[in-house]
Amino acid sequence: MISGWLASSVLVLSLAAFCGAYVHVSRHEGSYINILTPALVVNVPAFYLFPFAYDKLFGIEASTFAYVYVYATLATESLVFAFFYTRPRVRPIRLPFAYGYNNFWPLSLVSLALAGLLFIPLMLEFHEYIFEPRRIYELTRTGFGGSFYLSSTAAYLAVTLALFSAQSRLKKLFVVLAAALVLFLHGSKGQVLYLLLLVVLFEIYIQKRKVKIFPAVLAGLGMGAVLAGLFAATMVLGDPMESLETVSHYADYTRNAMLVIDSDLPRQYGRLTWEGNVLALVPRALMPDKPKNFGTFYLAEQFYQEWFDADTGSPAFGVGVQYADFGFLAIIYLAFFAAFRGWLAHMFIRRLKVTRHPGDFLVVAFLADIPLFPIGTGWLLPETIVLAIVLRLVSCVGAGQVYRERIQPARRLLTGSTMRPIDNTGSI
Repeated sequence: MISGWLASSVLVLSLAAFCGAYVHVSRHEGSYINILTPALVVNVPAFYLFPFAYDKLFGIEASTFAYVYVYATLATESLVFAFFYTRPRVRPIRLPFAYGYNNFWPLSLVSLALAGLLFIPLMLEFHEYIFEPRRIYELTRTGFGGSFYLSSTAAYLAVTLALFSAQSRLKKLFVVLAAALVLFLHGSKGQVLYLLLLVVLFEIYIQKRKVKIFPAVLAGLGMGAVLAGLFAATMVLGDPMESLETVSHYADYTRNAMLVIDSDLPRQYGRLTWEGNVLALVPRALMPDKPKNFGTFYLAEQFYQEWFDADTGSPAFGVGVQYADFGFLAIIYLAFFAAFRGWLAHMFIRRLKVTRHPGDFLVVAFLADIPLFPIGTGWLLPETIVLAIVLRLVSCVGAGQVYRERIQPARRLLTGSTMRPIDNTGSI
């Protein structure tokens, strides 16, 4: 078991690495609210602040190796992402098909209506919990993905399209509030918070707002107040110690990862990662015999049998999933994908500055760790890019003028002059 002073030192050093990466990206962007802000708002409490409080209150059970490994991995991911995100000379990739700009508002209303319609069957089935949305969340972990998760995705899409529309602020606010209400009824605090972060990213990368450090701190405090309000609204807390214990469960991202590392669980050799990215997407209606113990649920079955049997979801295992698959090489695997995500985020932000299209914005939001498909497992980049391409195609419907990206010669970057309008027949 790791000593208290060493654990605190390791945690603080890892947090310092994240803060250093955040400041580096902020200086590169010229704004202290940027693509790493969702990680600052969500991951810092979950990976650092809550675990630190938990360790002080309830003690540490992890070994020195497990504790150091988890926080070294988190620090490595942050630093590698920041390094590759801020590299110069990242050439944007051309996406196929034409796109338009004129029909975002009707598409937004259709998406908002779809978000509500998809969630109505759950509201009818669990109507007695309409004022306890957390219970709806707990009771829909298995067999309701088609309604629950697609409703959330439609709500995110509705807000994105509304923000890009030419409508008044009041109309846009209506869509944001309506979508937030739908997500609130899902019983997930995270989904409402990510919706607000989606609006923040729009203000930074589309409205081109630059936020200095002091206003960013004030905004962070505001986000903290919103998060506290979401806790109060979606959870029933008892006496102070019970409340503290309940909130401490949000420290399990790192604690459960250490539990996996310290166990004698057989190596899975990529099975959990594959299942989380492939099997998780198959609806049970198409695969009635789909197992419940796939991906992270396998770890829940191994370490939290009672929770798994209750069928109320799986606790988070953080980097423990990759460690179960790849052992000590997990840190290399995660560093590679952090590098890839940093490069891809830089490239899509370069694209977004040119196209100013919601399709590119959705990919940027995904790379900023906003889960547009909040199924809780997997890294759904291919699905996000497919959604962006579909949105490009749909945005041409009814558009008076559509645009196409021109293939560039080697060593040239995509600039505003490369976005050329075409007529409705597709000729340049």
